[in-house]
Amino acid sequence: MSLRIACLLAVLMSAPAAAREAKLDYGRDIRPILAENCFHCHGADAGQRQAELRLDVREVAVEKGAISPGKIDESSLVERIHSSDPDEKMPPPDSKRQLTAEQIETLTRWIAEGAEYKPHWAFQPVSRPEPPQVARRDWGHNDIDRFVLAKLEQNRLAPSPRAPMPVLLRRIALDVI
Repeated sequence: MSLRIACLLAVLMSAPAAAREAKLDYGRDIRPILAENCFHCHGADAGQRQAELRLDVREVAVEKGAISPGKIDESSLVERIHSSDPDEKMPPPDSKRQLTAEQIETLTRWIAEGAEYKPHWAFQPVSRPEPPQVARRDWGHNDIDRFVLAKLEQNRLAPSPRAPMPVLLRRIALDVI
C-alpha cells in the first residue's frame, strides 16, 4: 500500500497548483466514473448487483469496507482498482470496462479527501450566490452583469461599449426571425 501512497503523492505534487487546491466534486468528478464503470454491478439494480455492494449509497459502501473515507490503505475499492490480479481487479476484465490511470488516481484522491457524496444537483436546494466583487462598479445594471464583469476581469479583458440603439434593434429583429 505504501507504493500507492507514494504514487498518489507524486501525482498530486506534479499537478498544477490550482488543480491540487480544488477539492474533487462528487457530481462532476466521481459519479461519472462510477456510473460508467461500477454502477452496472454495484448500483441500484438489485438483479445485477454483485457482492451486495452498492457504490451509489455511501453508507453501504462504507459499511462493506469498499470505501474508508480518508484512509486509502483501508479501502478495498482502492486496492481493487490498483490490482493487477484478474480475480481481484475492478472492474473485472470480462466486463469490457476499464479505468484509465487518471480515473484511478481521481478515485484514490477522492477517498483520501474523505469520499464525500452529494445528491444530484437537481435535488439540492437552490441558493442565491453572492455576486462577486468587481473593480469597475460603474459598469453593468444588475448582479448578472457583475458575474460577467468578474469573468472578464479574471481574463484581463474589458467590456465592449454599449451598442447603439439601431444595432440593438437589428440584433433583436434577427433573433426573432
